[in-house]
Amino acid sequence: MKSKLNRTNQLKHQTRYMPGLDGLRAIAVIGIIIYHLNKQWLSGGFLGVDTFFVISGYLITSLLLYEFESNGAIDLKAFWLRRFKRLIPAVFVLVFTVTLTTLIFKPEQIISIKQDAFAAIFYVSNWWYIATDVNYFEQFAFMPLKHLWSLAIEEQFYICFPIVIVVLLLTVKKYRNISLIFWIVSLISLAFMIYIAQPHMHHSRVYFGTDTRLQTMLLGVILAFIWPPFKLKENPNKALRTIIDSMGGFGMIILLLLFIKVDDNSDWIYNGGFYLISGITLFVIMSAVHPSGYFAKMLGNALFIYIGKRSYSLYLWHFPVISFIHSYFVDGQMPIYVYAIDIIFTVVFSEISYRYIETPFRKQGLKAFSLNRFKKAPFIRTVTLMLITVPTLFIFAGAFDKFGTNQPNQQSSYNTNEIDKYLVRPIPVDDVNFLGKSDFKKDKKNEVYTDLKPLLIGDSVMVDIGETFKEQVPNANIDGKVGRNLYEAAPLVDQKYKQYNNKSSQVILELGTNGDFSEAQLEELISKFGKANIYLVNTRVPRSYESHVNQLMADAAKKHENVTLVDWYKRSEGHSEYFAPDGIHLEPSGVRALSDEIIKHIAPKKEHS
Repeated sequence: MKSKLNRTNQLKHQTRYMPGLDGLRAIAVIGIIIYHLNKQWLSGGFLGVDTFFVISGYLITSLLLYEFESNGAIDLKAFWLRRFKRLIPAVFVLVFTVTLTTLIFKPEQIISIKQDAFAAIFYVSNWWYIATDVNYFEQFAFMPLKHLWSLAIEEQFYICFPIVIVVLLLTVKKYRNISLIFWIVSLISLAFMIYIAQPHMHHSRVYFGTDTRLQTMLLGVILAFIWPPFKLKENPNKALRTIIDSMGGFGMIILLLLFIKVDDNSDWIYNGGFYLISGITLFVIMSAVHPSGYFAKMLGNALFIYIGKRSYSLYLWHFPVISFIHSYFVDGQMPIYVYAIDIIFTVVFSEISYRYIETPFRKQGLKAFSLNRFKKAPFIRTVTLMLITVPTLFIFAGAFDKFGTNQPNQQSSYNTNEIDKYLVRPIPVDDVNFLGKSDFKKDKKNEVYTDLKPLLIGDSVMVDIGETFKEQVPNANIDGKVGRNLYEAAPLVDQKYKQYNNKSSQVILELGTNGDFSEAQLEELISKFGKANIYLVNTRVPRSYESHVNQLMADAAKKHENVTLVDWYKRSEGHSEYFAPDGIHLEPSGVRALSDEIIKHIAPKKEHS
């Protein structure tokens, strides 16, 4: 009995602060912020979320195991209360602030943001975005709370996992067997992700799913059984310490290279990639938590500790700040000072959250708030919270729904095969000479080409220009669909447009907005149209694949006599007014410019001159 008591007392003195983990958190959150500032700067920065998942699984399990070994039980109520005090207040303040700010600056968005806010408050954002088919990587809508999907998964994990581990510790008991169970479940999660992931499609279900992302957290859980941080020797022999440091250093190099090289369009990350990347992260964590390692000391430098301690605050605030500020500028044509404003506002709001919301509530609980005006800090905190909360509750109650709309701003498709069945088009006003003057001249921009009967296949940009283009080329056959990729066009042609394959046919292909494609895929599509005159409209899209798809189109135009390049990239250069804030979809001036550029190529020169 005495021996057991001494062992318990010894264990109680073994917990320690691990600065290396804060350093790793700092690297993860910096990667995420850079990715959201501009994807082309760090195409794999989104992997920082998985780093957080692994750290969470490892640290939570380590603490739970430590408590179980110290006390012979785990106080679930106390655990959940600590999690509540650590996470909930900051999220609520963020959600209320974003909702209120939306009402003030973007009232037309209030309904959709309110819905996202409800999901965030109940920590089901990930499932809400699955239900509404949101694409994390390519969703262009204004969604300043979208990043809370990852916190929803973590909170769901924090609620369920402690119960599971308590049951396993009391029934299975042996750590080796418990670890094996968690490993099998992680493989099931991996297998499920691979099974439901579809090549070349957006992966909202697999990316947001708690079940498919559980694999990452469980790898951290398993490491806690194998490498418990509070039992590591403080002074291992030199050879072992060198091996541990080398693992961490090598793992970090690989992780940083993945941050640089991985692309969010890559299919391989859903076919074991996340599992592999998380596995590499385990080696970094093993080294980062060692009490005497040089690598851990390097990660635990003062700057990284400062950022790491505020990583939660930085993650919470950076995305809403970027979403609001960037919504007033054109993506891909952003002035450099905008990024400086992003960073300044993110740091300021994060510091306020860390100092005046998170830290006081974590340490004092409800005592951090007071209506006693003599308690200055608690009083100010309480009044500020009330000023945010009260109007937000009215928003939630629907008092301001009249300002918003729940309808998407952009139609999902434009297909003249369907439209022309029901639509009777008026005679263009520009064709009528009301004044009867002999010198009356028609505006060339509105010239109508009734002899042209081209086929246009495209994505959301084609949807943008469809109506305007149809006004000038009334016999055009236009098939545009939001989210369409080039590889989807080949089966579409086989199904509907085989007749456009002779020399008199004109085919305009505007495909490249939504993702990369290969030379073989482009050649296959071109071959579908035989001897038709094909016009490839290149793209201006602020994504990493822009230059590649444009080069493939330029090469195809040089290779084939019947293929012509419509250089929208060049035509739109320096014209930020052409684009919506996402830098892709078109404003009215852009619609007119792209329509004109296409017509300039397909119309007979004598008519267009």
